[in-house]
Amino acid sequence: MCGVAGIVSLDGREVTPDPLHTMLDRLRHRGPDDSGTYAADGIALGNRRLSVIDIEGGQQPMRGARESTIIVTNGEIYNYRELARELEAAGHTLRTKSDTEVAAHAYDRWGPTFLERLDGMFALAVWDGAARRLVLARDRMGEKPLYYAECDGLLVFASELTALLAHPAVPRELDPESLSTYLTLE
Repeated sequence: MCGVAGIVSLDGREVTPDPLHTMLDRLRHRGPDDSGTYAADGIALGNRRLSVIDIEGGQQPMRGARESTIIVTNGEIYNYRELARELEAAGHTLRTKSDTEVAAHAYDRWGPTFLERLDGMFALAVWDGAARRLVLARDRMGEKPLYYAECDGLLVFASELTALLAHPAVPRELDPESLSTYLTLE
């Protein structure tokens, strides 16, 4: 099942990873096998992992071909083996057998259009530290959950609302328009 969570500064302030740990605790049931975090200037990313693919080598967050590319995922990329072969033919060296690493390398190779090449059920966050860009995405059918809030100069996201609400900056008041959208589209 897995779960992802993250905090990104939108106004240049420092991001403390402390709330991220609380958010990940709320996702423990989604990923009892492993937990990992990444924190740098203006960002903190985390993952709770249910080990399915590459049990030994698939720990997250994971780096791409560039040291500045960091990814966390929830779900599965069905065509990762084909993409891995294509990436290796283009000179990429994959360190694991993980679909997550393939997605990170795909981002490094094709930029944000890498999403067009992914076939699967997933929610992911790719941090491009060199460009200071976050790519936050779900599969086309929206099978894997991904909730977010923009508040107090931060973008906060998580695989479940309980984890999102664990961040102190996320407001608890209902927004009728957002509630209507959620109930209509989930």
